[in-house]
Amino acid sequence: MAYKGKNKPTVNITLTDGQQDAFIPSYSTLDEIKGNVTVTPQVETKIDHIYITLECTVKTYIERVGTASATNTRSEGYDSRLRLVQPIPETAMPESGKLGPGKSHTFPFEFAVPKELLPKSCEHTIDNDVVRQAHLQLPPTLGDPMASVWGKTMLDDMAPDMSIVSYFVRVRLVSGRDEKTGKHIFIGDEIKKVRIIPAVPEHPPLAVLEGKQDDYRLRKEKPLKKGTFQKRIGTLVMESAQPRSLHLLPLRSEDPHPVTTMATIRLRFDPASSDAQPPRLGSLVTKLKVATFFAAKRMHDIPKRSADFHYGSDRSLYVISVPLSSRCVASVEWAKNTPRTTSPRREPSVPGSPVVPASSFATPLPSESYREGQDYYTASLVVPITLPGKVEGNTNHKVFVPTFHSCLISRVYALDLTLSCHTPGASVIVPEMHLKIPVQISAEPNADARPKISQGEAEAIARRESLHAGNVEPPVPAYSEEPQTAGDGSWSPQNGGFPSRREIPHYPVSPIGSRQSVDAPEASLGLPPPDYTIQTSGRPTVSSQ
Repeated sequence: MAYKGKNKPTVNITLTDGQQDAFIPSYSTLDEIKGNVTVTPQVETKIDHIYITLECTVKTYIERVGTASATNTRSEGYDSRLRLVQPIPETAMPESGKLGPGKSHTFPFEFAVPKELLPKSCEHTIDNDVVRQAHLQLPPTLGDPMASVWGKTMLDDMAPDMSIVSYFVRVRLVSGRDEKTGKHIFIGDEIKKVRIIPAVPEHPPLAVLEGKQDDYRLRKEKPLKKGTFQKRIGTLVMESAQPRSLHLLPLRSEDPHPVTTMATIRLRFDPASSDAQPPRLGSLVTKLKVATFFAAKRMHDIPKRSADFHYGSDRSLYVISVPLSSRCVASVEWAKNTPRTTSPRREPSVPGSPVVPASSFATPLPSESYREGQDYYTASLVVPITLPGKVEGNTNHKVFVPTFHSCLISRVYALDLTLSCHTPGASVIVPEMHLKIPVQISAEPNADARPKISQGEAEAIARRESLHAGNVEPPVPAYSEEPQTAGDGSWSPQNGGFPSRREIPHYPVSPIGSRQSVDAPEASLGLPPPDYTIQTSGRPTVSSQ
């Protein structure tokens, strides 16, 4: 039950961590969010408790238009991913439990952005532990129209209105419970939006399963002809592999360098006859496919095929294409290769088997039409991939968030590479080949982000670092083992030899220069125990008397 009326207390949330002047404060992993909550009641107000929390909520909805009727079907999903509570000590609250009118009461708060979520945040059924680990990572702010990080310009993170990830500091004032329902009576509820882009490391390349099992294509073969009714002159092979990730700079970084990576395209032309020449390359167009998968029910697997989300009643997909570059590659030269040994023939791919990355081979594998012992041509293209930067005056600036997979929303990226070529003797037909390779966007934390530790932990770390800095090793007690000579002659070095040295940490040690016999397991074996003495220096030694 919410409190309504002109006497509603005024609640202000202000930050004290250096981002109080930011339009939307932005944070990353391990960053501290500090501030104060100021409550000013208009009249004397009874306060039982003040809840100050840092929360993350995920909201989705799916709308399907019915073909047989004019009604729409809407499914909604909601997930509370994070809720950190700021403890309020009893001494901070007035003894009478009431706040005086016209007097401001300040309550400080401090949160640290966690590295991951608690296991209870994802307890639904999943296919494997990899999915569970992905769902326990913090999702970035997504689809929130108030998430701006560049002055007062609203940024476009290319997410639909049907999928929103929001972070905010929330303050709620509780004044008793409702007598009928037993629920808290809230007389104040205010939030302050923040933007969180968690640090995401670069992950290993995906095991791509080409065909109907995913949307990627790392290899393409295309027969080339001079015309529609002409003979085939050869087969062009185009291969690539997943490049290194596009690594986003820290949120507080002033580095002007763009976010970039490099992709390599390897080409091979298998001629149909000895006099056939490779085609002349034309242009290479690069686009970035941004796909947002969202569902009204929790997903049990990481999305692989867009077709699975097109026609579902509780899931959907939003894809946008961002042009990156278009360059002429006509100057690339082909290299003729004469096989010295028999080249392996490429076997048809088995459905469901991972594709070996093209980067594993210096030369693409032969095409299906290749004849053993025949000459072939190869070429290589290095493609720079650069994310669009900020441009003054551009009202449609794109902002990129790291690749992530949560219970209700996933964001993935792919490179769309289109290569055109010109067949010798052909004047009209311009063949094109397409590849779609996965690419990850990772993120780096702020340089000053440090985990919050206790004073005892800080002192222990300082002692350890001082030991490493001075190359000081922990002291090792030096001692010697001297076996006793049996008085009855039943055991001696001459007739029995020395027993093997044993490590018995619990043996008592005599003072320096003195000897003291001890009880040891050797007694049960009929062997006399050794004497232990402490030496002032040197390693443990064994000597006889």
